[in-house]
Amino acid sequence: MNLRDYTKKSLLNINNSKIVDDDTYLKLLENCFSVLCGAEELHITSFLDNASLHGSKPDLIKELYSNLLIATAEFVRNGLSEEEVKRYLFEECNIIETRLNIYVNLYSNRKKGIEITLMNIGRQAPHIVDVDWKIDFVIKSSSLEQDEGPLFRIGFTMEKFDEEEMCKKNQHLNFICNSQEMQDLIYKLKDAVKHCERVAAEL
Repeated sequence: MNLRDYTKKSLLNINNSKIVDDDTYLKLLENCFSVLCGAEELHITSFLDNASLHGSKPDLIKELYSNLLIATAEFVRNGLSEEEVKRYLFEECNIIETRLNIYVNLYSNRKKGIEITLMNIGRQAPHIVDVDWKIDFVIKSSSLEQDEGPLFRIGFTMEKFDEEEMCKKNQHLNFICNSQEMQDLIYKLKDAVKHCERVAAEL
């Protein structure tokens, strides 16, 4: 896992007490972890616009806040442990130990909540983890006047987070389609892949 250079550069401001004093740093972190756990910010965001809290650098504070959100979500998404996060922020971002420890303590306490939030993004469309398929050929049928080609049996295995049992569970979706429907499915999947690639390139 590797964060982008502009994110690392922004996180360096954590070390600068002239830009981020202790109180502001703690509020930023508490807001960050609260939002990523699917709750509201604990501190009203107007404190970001109050120059008396952070001198004359509101733009740097806002930038740091957004990059804390990015970094934290990436750490959880990649399954990093507290020790791995601490090592990464120390070695890659040169974060000083006192502020690093504050971050890691909050990460340790809120990691599970963030995992649940990330798992439930788009919960109406579970995450596809595997596909099975078979092809059937219709030799003769009294209900068909002409051959429509092969029939495709498709099975999707999907992963979803079960909030009641607090664990990941697999669901199965099976369907049959003819050649034309299969072509339509392939075209739609290709369009979805291209769209995802465009979105990823813009990040």
